[in-house]
Amino acid sequence: MNKTTADIIREREEAVSSARLTHDPERHLQSLEDLAEIFLRADSYLPALQNLDECIQSAERLGLEESRIATLEMKAAQALIDKADAPEALRYLARARGRISAETHPDLVARLQLQSARALIELSQYDEALRICERAHTCFRERGLTGPLAHAYNCFGRIYFRLGDLNKAKEFYEASLHLFRWDLNDDDGVIRTHNNLGVLYRHLSDWRQATWHMLRSMEIATRLGNFAYLAVTCANLGIVHLKAGSWDEARDHFERALTSYLQIGRDAGVARMRIGLATIASYRHDFATAEAHLSAACQITTRLGCSREQVLCLMGRGDLHYEMGRNDLALGSYDQALEMARQIAPDGDMIHELQRRRAEVFTRREEVALATDAADDALQRAIRLKDSLEEGATRRVLAAIHTAEGRVTEAFAQARQSIRLLEGIHERFELARAYREQAQRAKGDPDPERLREAQNYAFKAMSLFEHLGLDDQVRDCEGALRELNAPSWLVAPRTDRPAHPGTTQTQDIARAHGFVTQHARTLEVVRKGSELLSTPARVLIQGETGVGKNLLAYMFRTFEIERGRPFVEVNCTSLPGDLVESELFGYVRGAFTGAAITKRGIFEDADGGTIFLNEIGELSERTQVKLLQVLDDGTYRRLGEVRSRQLNVRIVSATNKDLDAAVKAGWFRADLFYRLGQVVLSLPPLRERREDIPLLIRNYLDELSAREGRQVLFSEDAMDYLVSLPWLGNVRELKHKIESIFLCAGRQELLDRASLMPILYPGASAPPDAYPSRGLRGKVDMVKREEVLAALSRNGGNRSRAALELGITRRHLIRLLKQIS
Repeated sequence: MNKTTADIIREREEAVSSARLTHDPERHLQSLEDLAEIFLRADSYLPALQNLDECIQSAERLGLEESRIATLEMKAAQALIDKADAPEALRYLARARGRISAETHPDLVARLQLQSARALIELSQYDEALRICERAHTCFRERGLTGPLAHAYNCFGRIYFRLGDLNKAKEFYEASLHLFRWDLNDDDGVIRTHNNLGVLYRHLSDWRQATWHMLRSMEIATRLGNFAYLAVTCANLGIVHLKAGSWDEARDHFERALTSYLQIGRDAGVARMRIGLATIASYRHDFATAEAHLSAACQITTRLGCSREQVLCLMGRGDLHYEMGRNDLALGSYDQALEMARQIAPDGDMIHELQRRRAEVFTRREEVALATDAADDALQRAIRLKDSLEEGATRRVLAAIHTAEGRVTEAFAQARQSIRLLEGIHERFELARAYREQAQRAKGDPDPERLREAQNYAFKAMSLFEHLGLDDQVRDCEGALRELNAPSWLVAPRTDRPAHPGTTQTQDIARAHGFVTQHARTLEVVRKGSELLSTPARVLIQGETGVGKNLLAYMFRTFEIERGRPFVEVNCTSLPGDLVESELFGYVRGAFTGAAITKRGIFEDADGGTIFLNEIGELSERTQVKLLQVLDDGTYRRLGEVRSRQLNVRIVSATNKDLDAAVKAGWFRADLFYRLGQVVLSLPPLRERREDIPLLIRNYLDELSAREGRQVLFSEDAMDYLVSLPWLGNVRELKHKIESIFLCAGRQELLDRASLMPILYPGASAPPDAYPSRGLRGKVDMVKREEVLAALSRNGGNRSRAALELGITRRHLIRLLKQIS
């Protein structure tokens, strides 16, 4: 039975007490150090520090080697850095450095230097951190110390990121990740580096890459029980959602991280999460909540002296004043933050954000010259730092400045560039503001084409503001649409929508593996799948064609590839009937005519990893028997070979058929079915999770918009119609249909149901309804139709098997098909 952390701590505490009673100083010291290690692994910094301090005092009393005491002080310094007390960490490191010399202990001195660089990063002293890190790196490289070298690369990445050199930061992070993963097999290092790469891609406004790296970090941290880094990555994922304009998801991640930081006592993390929550509250005009979070954050940052967090706190307070219309107070906060940011990192990642905010305040105060200077500086820095989000936001502000100056042509040009950039990165808040402001510029324009474009912009802004939960801005857009004489279906009052459900860790994992869903049963299947990754269990994935069976199977592929183990995929329908056995198990020279060489089989290629048998329901009865032998005792024989070979492979299989029904019908072996399905994961069809259809449609439209450079949106009645369709081809059919609609829409950017019908049903005089008949008979006919077509889909169009599954005769099925058509 696995022991809990509390059990281990109790055992260690008893060992400490026992050592103290036996008056054995060496044993007592070792017991204290072991107990401190347990506390550090449990992210309990205060008790860890107390035990380490006692260790240091005991070691000094015993007159142990100075290098041993320096190592204990270095451990204490690491705990203090994790606790966000960098000044105290530097004091411990200085004492440790005074105990040893570079001539006698070069490796330990270099490790102390690397630790000092980490502490200096927390204090925003990047130039000094870089100099110290370079000295440590030289020692590690000369002495061939791969582990410390990987940590040095990671440290370099953090420094160059803060200094604004993103290309160098990326190079060092990737070198670090390579060493941690392939050379050292160091999961803790992999967690840290994935998180840092996620932060870098977040800065580049590449939300997909950022999310992928952070979710990889979270998965490994969850598996290892590394709650401290789980909180860090959760916090950074919240910032990604905040920047991308997914505020409900951001708030959920911030609150989860805040709870974790409070539990482990990491005050700097608490401050950062409160600043993030205050930002969302400010934008949503929940000013009391924003003020409460900012006040708590400011107290923490002042006490800890965290320079970067103090700048963020001032920026958050400026945002609060700006949203409340207090322009002078907002400008004062931004100016104070800008002065601090210039002292910390003159070319860093905060100055251009502050300059853009100052430009907005100056524009509101009609101080055009000052606004232009601030905006130009912000734009140059954003372009240099490759920050597409800030570049798009700054061009939006420049468009507003040009509008105030009466330079209409320049304003339209900057606005279009802003919209193009923000659409390209799928951001919501700044894009909605850019749409709304561009729509307002066209009021009173006599050009009908320009007026129609403005209506489109206003509708898009309204949709995005509604998604963000900004009701005041939604009403502003409704008013703008009325002033622009928009069609009635565009200006109709928005119906009350349920609040967007917050994301869970399971949803994050699902999204990382390509699942776009909020359906409870589907999420449960994904959760079970993620829990099975590190187990040898044989998994059978069932579901209709197009529901995402391959996505679920590829979770196992990612897991195996990251560990350097094979993942072999076999499509059972493509195996040649008379050569199935030789393909799966291999053959020896001379086994049959034409067997000129000995050949390994597919199973042998997958030895030590996972084999994915796709469409397992298509295997012949002879092959089923052979496969059964492998599952029974883990042995197989190459064709023409006498001796048996041992095999260590996990089998994941998938089918669109109902194997339970196939077993009852006698065309699939029952013993094979039960052995393949140690765990059965059944994915529901799309018609049983209709709440996912709008999410999937928005996801596909985002992908198509990024690829084609234009947007298409659906009105409420068009979206409702799409949701009501049966989608018998499931997610695959939906994706193909949305792509077809997007490509056929041409220049139309807003599709209501009337304009959608000719695209869905070209040439049809009266398009079919998703639910043609009201009343009981119509509903029964609809259910019959869906069940019959679904059974045919699961059985690859085979009518006999479909009839058997449905419990009817083949003749009855044919009669039903005639009625349906």
